[in-house]
Amino acid sequence: MVIRTSCRAAPGACFAKIVLSISFLSDQTNFTMATTSSPDPRESIRQEWIAAAPFWRKWSPQLTHQSRRATELVVEGAALAPGLHVLDLASGTGEPALSISTAVAPSGRVVATDLVQEMLHVAEEFAAARGIRNIDFQATDAEQLPFPSQSFDRVTSRFGIMYIPDIQKSLTEMRRVLRAHGRVSFVTWGPSEENPLFGTMLGPFLRYVEVPPPPPDSPHVFRFSDQAKLESLFSQAGFREVRVVKHRIRWPWPGSPEEAWQGGSEVAAPFKKIIAATPAEKREEAIAEVIAGIRKFSDGRAVNFPATVLSTTAVNP
Repeated sequence: MVIRTSCRAAPGACFAKIVLSISFLSDQTNFTMATTSSPDPRESIRQEWIAAAPFWRKWSPQLTHQSRRATELVVEGAALAPGLHVLDLASGTGEPALSISTAVAPSGRVVATDLVQEMLHVAEEFAAARGIRNIDFQATDAEQLPFPSQSFDRVTSRFGIMYIPDIQKSLTEMRRVLRAHGRVSFVTWGPSEENPLFGTMLGPFLRYVEVPPPPPDSPHVFRFSDQAKLESLFSQAGFREVRVVKHRIRWPWPGSPEEAWQGGSEVAAPFKKIIAATPAEKREEAIAEVIAGIRKFSDGRAVNFPATVLSTTAVNP
């Protein structure tokens, strides 16, 4: 069955109404529309992000600035110290793994992982440019971690865990590779209505795009936006001292609304599918509406989207 979206409301309200009809899979702070026709959805997704990797390099200064507070929350929640060994999941092009490497230096070490090797190549370039040497990069499936048991003191991820299909399997793997009393620190997006970025960027296009409904609890951007759900998930997985905190943060793009549109549309690889699926005669109109929506958050120097994120920390017994 296919649901046709017909959104005539404001972009934010439109997106909130149909978000459950969109299935997202990704390596980091992005999303992709899953299709039931692909024989290997993971490979299709991987190919999309291979193509996106050069744009993550291109827009890296802006993306790093925009996501800085989310990175800080991961680092703070991990309670890092020199000498710790840390596993970062869905590292993408480097953050928060690079910041964590600095925090555990000189004797600590970080393993940055991602499904997409090409994204990690960019992360490796950034590490070399900053002179960071206490970090390794490995393409890895978070549901099948190729590390010995009790290898790490911390496991971290920024905007990654909501995209892991079998999250319970992955949490079991995390506990296996964590040492006793090891700690996890994750950040996920908060409720859709408190994150206008997504509705502003997608709403105008989603008026014209047919979207397949996802299976229950499938990976999507707001999958873990509920505090109670996260607390239950980690407790059931065997973690202790589970703490989920909501944070209202700024999500500032340092540049014009036009640049924010260009950067956002280029780095979010699956967004291109949505644009391509929009009728040609409506495409420019939708883009103009997106930029007008972005402009409402601009102060002339930066686009200051408000955002809500959840930080989750827990301890392996």
